[in-house]
Amino acid sequence: MNEAALERLRGWMQQRGLERLFVQQPENFAWLTGGDNTVVTLRGVGWLEVCDTLRLHTSQIEAARMAEEETPDLEVVPYPWYTPFTPPGPTDLQHDLTPLRLMLSPGEQERARALGRDTAAALGEAMRSAEGGWSEWELAGAIAEELWARGIQPVVLLVAGEERLFKYRHPLPKDHPLGRLFMGVVCGRRHGLILSATRLRSFGHPEAQALNAQVLQVEAAALGASRPGVTLGQVAQALREAYVHIGRAQEFEKHHQGGVAGYRPREVLAQPGSEVRLETGMLLAYNPSLPGAKVEDTFLLTPTGLENLTPDPEWPTAEFAGRLRPLVMEG
Repeated sequence: MNEAALERLRGWMQQRGLERLFVQQPENFAWLTGGDNTVVTLRGVGWLEVCDTLRLHTSQIEAARMAEEETPDLEVVPYPWYTPFTPPGPTDLQHDLTPLRLMLSPGEQERARALGRDTAAALGEAMRSAEGGWSEWELAGAIAEELWARGIQPVVLLVAGEERLFKYRHPLPKDHPLGRLFMGVVCGRRHGLILSATRLRSFGHPEAQALNAQVLQVEAAALGASRPGVTLGQVAQALREAYVHIGRAQEFEKHHQGGVAGYRPREVLAQPGSEVRLETGMLLAYNPSLPGAKVEDTFLLTPTGLENLTPDPEWPTAEFAGRLRPLVMEG
């Protein structure tokens, strides 16, 4: 049980005069318990009743498994699988708990560090094993295998080969060859936290490194602007100006730029006008992109700056704006 999260939630409830709250959203359930209430990805199959005590309401199908594997310290109250549970009180479907989740406790930060290392290692291992003649499906399978071998659920898994990398920003894997330039993108989930990373590999593509240098310039603007007290709207403005600076102003409009991460791939986006302020303990995952290029890692905002949680010591890097950033791997 995440005692820091539970204390934060109960304080929030007390401020609003709520004696109990029923929690079903998977991101909130995982935040509070460290467990998983999903069977179908990101759809909850159990309700956590938060009051002076805690108990879990779930169907007879799930009760024994949840009690043994996900919430072993809680009372589990089963209900018939054919009679949907109707919570007799307010729920997290009516109250947005996102702001409470954004700053990670020290324990959550340590889990995020471990998850980040494993996510980057899994993605890197699969990308290094790939061959240009593979299909996108084959690479996606290799990435998923490496993630699951480390206990990580791929909630987002994108792959694009040379043919589709210049066309789509969200390339779901297809039966197309990887070719001379390809990309793997993952958002990996373990104990509820979700961290993101992107890597590209080239077999002699003539534009790969130049495009990567451009997106690194855009990313550097976002990372440089990410300080405690800065709003996500200000980060978005820094990103917009960076696209203008590289002569690709229109690309800001073609895909979101990332933002605060945590128990969803993106808890809050860095979008124009956002008044959400950055604070230490937040996870940040920006993903500036161009046709044929993208860069993405997940960072922790600490009192001394940004800490990259998804580095891969086996992946080629170079210093860019004072940080080691991933290159497009050649060969």
